[in-house]
Amino acid sequence: MKYQALELQLNDTKVIPTFIEQQLPELAADQVTVKVAYSDINYKDALTLNARSGVLRNYPQIPGIDAAGTVVASKSTAFKVDQKVLITGFDFGISAPGGYAEFITVPADWLVALPEKLTPQEAMWYGTAGFTAALSVRALLKYDFSLDAPLLITGATGGVGGWATAILHQLGYRNLTAVSRNQAATDYLHQLGATMVITPDELADPRHKPLQKQKFSGVVDAVGGDLLAEILPQVSYSGIVALSGNAGGNKLATTTLPFILRGIRLQGIDSVSYPANKRDAVWQQLATDFKPANRELLQYKTIDFNQLPTTLANFLAEKHQGRTLVSI
Repeated sequence: MKYQALELQLNDTKVIPTFIEQQLPELAADQVTVKVAYSDINYKDALTLNARSGVLRNYPQIPGIDAAGTVVASKSTAFKVDQKVLITGFDFGISAPGGYAEFITVPADWLVALPEKLTPQEAMWYGTAGFTAALSVRALLKYDFSLDAPLLITGATGGVGGWATAILHQLGYRNLTAVSRNQAATDYLHQLGATMVITPDELADPRHKPLQKQKFSGVVDAVGGDLLAEILPQVSYSGIVALSGNAGGNKLATTTLPFILRGIRLQGIDSVSYPANKRDAVWQQLATDFKPANRELLQYKTIDFNQLPTTLANFLAEKHQGRTLVSI
């Protein structure tokens, strides 16, 4: 059977999205074929259109690091036909064909059974962004902060920051500071649960003192770079920064003093290689305890499959907040 997929082709240095037709492959042992219902657009997906970003090493490639749908064929005892599943992480959409296709064929170990309380659409509403936010929140929860502890969330209008804000609010945390350059999003962030909204500039210290006033017990940071360098001196004694992104750059200019004199922890959050045998538990939390009662307020839009090339090409240049879902 033939199906349609969006393939990225490289012409000199320009990446060109092109719809192609492919034939469903024969299943190998422990592989599963899924009819995709929804995918989404993450920051990483948008970077695949930039050949110099380093996200994709080889072209042509079918991108899309998330997908959710229904099993149509299986050579795995773990999944059966008509079962609802989702996939995020691993090499999906990077070195292996991804979710921007009507069908995907993947190793069974990459799949997660869709929790009963989640639809495929809701799973992609979360996607890698929501999964990463959940891992970040879980890192903070290990510290048993009080519900009044001051917590900071950067990149709050993006997927990771937005979900982290909504999840922490759902869990009862009452002192959430969201960081965003988009002043028009202030009301939106308050609706998600932020008690205060500030700009990155408000975190900057012109003196660049290595230790500053202790303001934040925990931080969910999806930005990194210079912003992270400004935040570390303001983290309270024994505090934690859960770092998952580098939209602000890969380099970090800081000192050892916050780590040595205040005993803070910088915890990297990796959603790509997170162990397969632990993923079910995280998705069950996203379907239950972490599922915000106000999740409808986390803005999203849904585009059709044929709108994907244009939307993907404009994703980084346009201001947006919340999530973009792709109806396959």
